[in-house]
Amino acid sequence: MHTQHNDQSYLHRNTRELIVAGYSEMIREHIDLGWDAYYINFMFNHIPGSRGARMDIMTGEVTRVHYILTRHIVRRPQAKEWRRLRPIFIGCHDLPVWKHDKELEVQTLIVNDGLHFNVVALVPQPARPDMPIRVQFLLWGRQSRLKLPLDEHFLIKQRFYLNDALARIHITPINRGTMADYTLKAFKHGRVGPDSIQIWK
Repeated sequence: MHTQHNDQSYLHRNTRELIVAGYSEMIREHIDLGWDAYYINFMFNHIPGSRGARMDIMTGEVTRVHYILTRHIVRRPQAKEWRRLRPIFIGCHDLPVWKHDKELEVQTLIVNDGLHFNVVALVPQPARPDMPIRVQFLLWGRQSRLKLPLDEHFLIKQRFYLNDALARIHITPINRGTMADYTLKAFKHGRVGPDSIQIWK
């Protein structure tokens, strides 16, 4: 059973902006601690069913991607000593803004009525390639098992992530700001409800 993704009428615009600002602060805190931040856009193949059913499937696919990525970063995801290295996803469903997104492909607008999913991904920095892992462990404790930046990882390992539902993962490093405002813009502008915002960690 899917949730009521559109029931946002009880949230005032100022409340939505405060919520987005809170997520932005959370992202900034992790960046300041040395985590790498990325903006990820998940695009999907045609998903049959109602809008709510599509949104649930998209959320499930992002959950699957987070699980696979977690297994690539940490050896034992549930173990206490590895928990601090688990990646964090903060995301929300999104819809194209027809007036402004003039460069969007027609196919992107048609498939699933343009519905897609945006995420800010926070990941610990990859292990240093110029130093043995055992030496890094002695110096800093357990490190991420990734040996490449996240955008390169997804490019090389995309066969592990894409499937019949998930068509494309487009990822960009965040070098300025937090991208929370853009990632959560559909919620901020009242186009989707608070149930569309998800956190994975």
